Amino acid sequence: MRSSKCSLVLLGFLTLALAACSAKQPQRTPALTDAQVERFDIGYSSASSWRDAWQRLSAKLQQDGLDADRTSELFAKLDMPPSPIPMGVKVKELYSNKFLPKPKVRPQKAFETKLGIPGPWFKGVVTAANARTCRAFMDKHAVAFARAELNYGVPSEVAAALLFVETRLGGYLGKHNAFYMLASMAVTRNPADIPEYIDKLQGADRQLPWIREKMIVKADWAYSELKALLSYCYANGIDPLKIKGSIYGAIGLCQFMPTNIPRYAVDGNGDGVIDLFTVDDAVASLSNYLRRNGWKPGLSVTKQTRVLRSYNAMDIYAHTILALAKTIRQVK
Repeated sequence: MRSSKCSLVLLGFLTLALAACSAKQPQRTPALTDAQVERFDIGYSSASSWRDAWQRLSAKLQQDGLDADRTSELFAKLDMPPSPIPMGVKVKELYSNKFLPKPKVRPQKAFETKLGIPGPWFKGVVTAANARTCRAFMDKHAVAFARAELNYGVPSEVAAALLFVETRLGGYLGKHNAFYMLASMAVTRNPADIPEYIDKLQGADRQLPWIREKMIVKADWAYSELKALLSYCYANGIDPLKIKGSIYGAIGLCQFMPTNIPRYAVDGNGDGVIDLFTVDDAVASLSNYLRRNGWKPGLSVTKQTRVLRSYNAMDIYAHTILALAKTIRQVK
C-alpha cells in the first residue's frame, strides 16, 4: 500500500515537471498543407481573424526554412492586426500612375552649377553647414571611413554624403517597425484588406482585378523581403521587433533592403556581426554596394551618377550626393 502511494506521488511530481518544461518551450506553428499554403494567398480580411493571418504567415516562413521556435515566438508577440499602410500607399501610387489624370508639372531640366555637378539637387541638402556636419561625422569615425575607402575605393566624402541623404547620418532611421511593415504587406493581398484606400480611388470598383493582381505581386515581394530580414536578424542576434525602418522595410544607416543584405552587407569592424545600425558596418556595406555596381577611381560625373542610381533611380538623388560630397571636400 505504501509503495503504491509513493508511486502515485512520484508520478504526480513527474507530471508537474513535464508540464513546466512544456510551458517554457515556444509552441511551433504546424507545417502548412498545400491547401493551407493556397489559403495564404487570400488576404487577411478573409482569414478567420488577424491572428490566424499571422499564424499562417509564421507557418509559411517556417516551411520555407526559418527557425521554427524563433519564428513562432516572434509572431506570438505580434499582438496587433496587420497595418494597411504599406500596401495602401503602394496601391494608391500604382493606381494613380495608371488610371488617374496627372497634373501638368514641368519637369526640372538639368542645369550646370558652380560645383560642376548638374542640378537640380534636393532642396536644403547641399549647404556648407551640412557639409561641415558630414566632415565632423567623418572625423569622429575616421577609422571606419578610412578602412572602407581603402577596401572598396569609394571616397569617404561620397559615403558620408550618401549617409546624410539617406538617414541624416543615422539621425533619422524611419518611424516604422520594418518587421511589422513587411509582415503586414505580405498578408495584405486583397482589395478588401484596404477598404479605406480603395474607397478613395476614383473608379477603383471597375479595376479590382487589376488592383488584386498588383497587390499579390507586391505582397510576394514583401514576403521575400520579410524572410530576408528575419534571416539577417536571427543570424546576428537582432530583435526584429526593435528595428526601425522605412515604410517598405529599408533598414540601417545606409537603408538597405533586406534582400540586399546577404549580397552586399559586410562586417566592417571585424567583430563577427553585421550591424547596419553601426557606422563601421554601414559605411563598409554601402561602399561595397557601390563598388560592386561599378564604382571605381577615375569615373566621370556621368558614370558616377549611373552607379549612384543603382542605389536610388533618380538623377536628383545621385547629383545631390555628388554635390554634397564635393562641398565636404571644400569645407575646413
